[in-house]
Amino acid sequence: MNADANLRWQEAEALTAQGQEIRARAIYLALTGDRALAPFAHLRLGVFARRDGDPDAAQQHALAAFRSACADPELLELVAKSLLRAGLVQEALACADALLRLDAPVGALAEVGKLLSDHMLPEAALALLGRALERGLPATPAVRYLIGLNRMYLGHTAQAQEALEASLRGNAELAPAHWALAKLAAPDGRAARIDRLRAALARTPGSAPDAPLLWYALFHELDRADDAAAWESLQHGMRLRRAQVRHSEAEDEALFDAAHRALRLPPAADSTGTAAESTPIFVVGMPRTGTTLIEQALCARVDAASAGELRDLTLQLRALRRQPGPPHFDARLLEAVTPEQAQALGARYLERSRWRARSRACYIDKWPENYLAAGLLLAALGQARVVWVQRDPMDACFSNLKEWFAASYFYSYDPKETARRCARFERLGAALRERADARVAFLRYEDFVRAPESCLDRVIDRLGLPRRTSASLAPEATIVTASANQVREGISTRHVGAWRRYAEPLSPLRDELERLGLERAGDASA
Repeated sequence: MNADANLRWQEAEALTAQGQEIRARAIYLALTGDRALAPFAHLRLGVFARRDGDPDAAQQHALAAFRSACADPELLELVAKSLLRAGLVQEALACADALLRLDAPVGALAEVGKLLSDHMLPEAALALLGRALERGLPATPAVRYLIGLNRMYLGHTAQAQEALEASLRGNAELAPAHWALAKLAAPDGRAARIDRLRAALARTPGSAPDAPLLWYALFHELDRADDAAAWESLQHGMRLRRAQVRHSEAEDEALFDAAHRALRLPPAADSTGTAAESTPIFVVGMPRTGTTLIEQALCARVDAASAGELRDLTLQLRALRRQPGPPHFDARLLEAVTPEQAQALGARYLERSRWRARSRACYIDKWPENYLAAGLLLAALGQARVVWVQRDPMDACFSNLKEWFAASYFYSYDPKETARRCARFERLGAALRERADARVAFLRYEDFVRAPESCLDRVIDRLGLPRRTSASLAPEATIVTASANQVREGISTRHVGAWRRYAEPLSPLRDELERLGLERAGDASA
């Protein structure tokens, strides 16, 4: 770093601290030409871009910082954070690999490891966290929880349970660890876990942020134990969580109106087999309706890699339209997208996601709420294939109600609001079916679990998907969704009609579904 550049950097930093951002930006921009300071200057400019509401510029500065970064662990930590914030996962993983090769400090390893865990990248997260522990990172309850959570995603059940139990021995109030153990559903020790949860709830006021999560964990343990107190626990959890979140029915209605209008976009011509890139397959549907089970079964039969639940479509649309926000669709984001914008979105999506195919002919994006963008993605991607998953409305709604979704699906903490979301989903599916697009296959969960082979054959043949030379219905090793452990139990009909165990308290839900025109709600599970 030359002396003049260093002085200019200090001047820009002082101007930023004084709130004189226009002058500071000009200096940072000039410093992008200095080899030593370029990555730091791009990081600063990326912060300004996010503040300006320009996610596209933020992405470009994050990429520029990555390309100009040197072998400095502290710098790589900052760049990795910027990349993940911008949704640039491939480059962030490259930063993680570099940190493992370097003599990185414990703090950098741990911080990036936690971020990768938050972004559901368990292999990379465990590698960094493991190295940090080797180098002296204290094995705090929070660290043990992260280890256990990522072990669970990888299917290492015994190791996951051991780490999660250790985290609770250190902090009996750590609600996420209680929840993860409840999701593991190990029969051994369930009575002790129930007692421990009840003790934690007795010490936790209802106004505490983690109180709902403890109630949800208790419901799952009691439900597995066939305990009559399970529903009361779920009711407590739903009521407390609904008070914590904001869900607007008017905004939800506007979102679906925009999704319906997006179906009018002219579809892209089918380009499968004409492009060099792999074919993206979108498995969509309401959450907890069998999408992960079907995705895993497809991966076992089709030459396709599981890409997990990607946010790329939403994030690239936000960057393209310069509309900052969370990785979820909203009415404004989907509204008035032009055919030209759709084509640009398709190119951006492929550029950011196709690496996940890992030399396979296809890759599966299983972000459930991509159903809201069905019209858009069919207009954006000529090679796209869509598997639209439906489930009996009562089972679909019950599966939503009993799940803890953290920062997503805020409708799911109230039975009637969940019924109305389900009805909107069904209407959107009916509208898509009317388009009769050959790139879309509809699949009912109940049909699939009763006859998986024939259902998969029908989907594969309709969509023209390349089959594997040898197939197995075994799931992949890494499953990073709420249903990871359920999927590993295998395909069966045991979850069909699960709502009937709580038929009486769920009667308001069924009444609302029938009022909305879903008169046969619950019949498929009979």
